[in-house]
Amino acid sequence: MKKGIILLALVLISSLSYSQTTYSKDAWGNTVAKDQYGNTVSTYSEDAWGNTIKKDNNGNTESTYSEDAWGNTVKKDNNGNTESTYSEDAWGNTVEKDSYGDTKSTYSEDAWGNIVKKDKYGNTQGTYSKDAWGNTIYTPNPNK
Repeated sequence: MKKGIILLALVLISSLSYSQTTYSKDAWGNTVAKDQYGNTVSTYSEDAWGNTIKKDNNGNTESTYSEDAWGNTVKKDNNGNTESTYSEDAWGNTVEKDSYGDTKSTYSEDAWGNIVKKDKYGNTQGTYSKDAWGNTIYTPNPNK
């Protein structure tokens, strides 16, 4: 019980200290990203071909995520230009590469099951964790 209260206090303190993004599902099954104040930042939905479409809070398309012939996820801007590609490395980590094939970020799982995002130099950029309701929360590294 004491550990639970300490953990809750740390979560509350950290949520007040950092700008977090919370990802949850809406009534239609879309993923909604909200800032620490509860304002919608973006919405992820699926089109008729199974691609994921990211729209801003005004409904404008920001990017599209689709799968290439090798099973990698390709992120394209609203003009169809490739921004980045997500693939899996030999250890099962997700590697994000820019349109030139240079590594931008890696995503790996830590000992607690959180997904840790690191830049190309191995510096932690942020962590994706779950809250008590199963929503995904992205917390940026406060040192970045």
